Amino acid sequence: MSKLIKVLNDLTINKIAAGEVVEGPYSVIKELIENAIDAKATNITVEIKEGGKKYIRISDNGAGIYHDDIEVAFMRHATSKIIDLEDLDTISTLGFRGEALASIASVSHVEIVTKPKDQNYGISVNIVGGKILSKKEVGCPDGTTIIVKNLFFNTPARLKFMKSPQAETTKISEMLSRLSLSKPDIVFKYINNNNIMFTTPGNNNLGQTILSILDKDLFKNLIPLNESTNDITIRGFISQPTYVRGNRSYEILFVNNRYIKSKLIYKAIEDAYKEKLPINKFPICILNIEICPRHIDVNVHPAKTEVKFHNDTDIYNLIYNAVINKLSEKTTLSKLTFENKQFNNKSSNDVDNTRKSEDYLDTSFNENKSTYTTYNNNKPIETQISLKGVHNTNEFREIKDMNIESAVTEKNFDDSHQEITQKNFLDNLLYNYRVVGQLFNTYIILEKNLSMYLIDQHAAHEKLVFNQMLQEFNNGSIVTQSLLEPKILELAHEDFLVVTQHIDRFQKLGFKMECFGHNTIIIREVPLIMGVPRDYSFLIELLDQLKSENYSDTYFNETIIRKSCREAIKANDRLNISEITKLIDDLSSLEPPLTCPHGRPIILSLSKYEIEKSFKRIQ
Repeated sequence: MSKLIKVLNDLTINKIAAGEVVEGPYSVIKELIENAIDAKATNITVEIKEGGKKYIRISDNGAGIYHDDIEVAFMRHATSKIIDLEDLDTISTLGFRGEALASIASVSHVEIVTKPKDQNYGISVNIVGGKILSKKEVGCPDGTTIIVKNLFFNTPARLKFMKSPQAETTKISEMLSRLSLSKPDIVFKYINNNNIMFTTPGNNNLGQTILSILDKDLFKNLIPLNESTNDITIRGFISQPTYVRGNRSYEILFVNNRYIKSKLIYKAIEDAYKEKLPINKFPICILNIEICPRHIDVNVHPAKTEVKFHNDTDIYNLIYNAVINKLSEKTTLSKLTFENKQFNNKSSNDVDNTRKSEDYLDTSFNENKSTYTTYNNNKPIETQISLKGVHNTNEFREIKDMNIESAVTEKNFDDSHQEITQKNFLDNLLYNYRVVGQLFNTYIILEKNLSMYLIDQHAAHEKLVFNQMLQEFNNGSIVTQSLLEPKILELAHEDFLVVTQHIDRFQKLGFKMECFGHNTIIIREVPLIMGVPRDYSFLIELLDQLKSENYSDTYFNETIIRKSCREAIKANDRLNISEITKLIDDLSSLEPPLTCPHGRPIILSLSKYEIEKSFKRIQ
């Protein structure tokens, strides 16, 4: 009887491994760049053509590969990163599995030219489908250049699943930007179809690296973050709550400079932005978490983008607290913005000659003289920049002239971007404001310090109700009211089970409910502050969330309060001056964020300058 079980040959084994390691051109580039980084390169150039399907070239000035090691380097599980299993506990390199070169070479045409600094000559090797066809000595610079052509030429089934060149280029560009942000001390140059896409400065300044890759408007809305404990350090940037995206693609995370994706960290960040963002919007962050290698496991998946932490709670708490504390300090007021392109292309002849070529300090400032505005040719240079500790005009001009693109240390970043923070605004809200009126029975109009403010009275009231309910709950003093007609809810069996599982939590929040027959509950009391609910759909929404994830007590409490307090808000209420004044007085007691419990802004601002510019009074 013939044998049914057979040992696969090396070429087949490598092709199977390539299915995990080499998903497409972007993964080839990722693996080769990580090798270059591990080789201590300070300059890496990546060039692709046709989305990397036909041509990839990666050059670096790293350590190079010695003559005697070149063939071994393309064997499966050959690596210089680790020796035995224990080394995985202290791994500090990006690569360690020893699969990348063998896998790439097995499904493509590879040419490698490499030279260590202390070797007098370089080595050129050609490999096709995993077989070495030629090897010779050549003259070349220190470092390594690898050219990969005709990817998946011998696995046509894989070629069928390749995306278009444009789609592959998009994935490569995203991956390259992430790797470049992970190592701001390395010069990265990216060339696509003979066009230079970006070059990073390589000066170990993350701010300047962000500017070289991402758009300037994004950078202007970033807040520096630097937080440390004995074992963990978090460095990078987070975005103002007003600057959001529709997905998580700009939540960019690194652990020990390794690009990762982590549900735990995403949740910590997004929980910190809770109430500050609109529904289904996500913050922007670029954060590197430095942690002892012994406290993480990076050997989870061949792609090495997953990391397990030995203590999830510590990681969550540190990131959550760091982000929420920084946001409370640095969140600025939302601006009322609109486009009017006809004003963007004015010639110099249109500039108001009464102020042309002047550079002066505006005489307007608040009570403690901590904010000023400068104009140059009638345009604001730094609007309401803090002058705390500044004693004369010369010092002020030094601040105003700082260029963020050439100096993006944390201090310069803060000085260059400082506007009115929500905290500063709230601290001074009760002083010298004038109520202009009410717009559409929905928005309160205030005038203060040469700015106009629109307050969404419904969002503001909702936030105040939310805060009061949360405070009453935390103090154990929630006041309930009995319903004249108890509400009977018939639920699906699975929803009924969730309610019974969490019924004590509902009771603590003022919802007196009990089981009332098969898959039915009866609600007899609700929190007094919310009034009588018009419907109970918010409970069903909460049950859906509880079924999808096991939330903590804190999240449960805040979520149900957030959903229930919405029921108390009445739309289109006309307010008299005393009611408006009372609402503003109550607002002044808030702490940031100035958003309703669902993430919508409460206040928008528009400066006198912006208004006059729109009316062409100034340019």
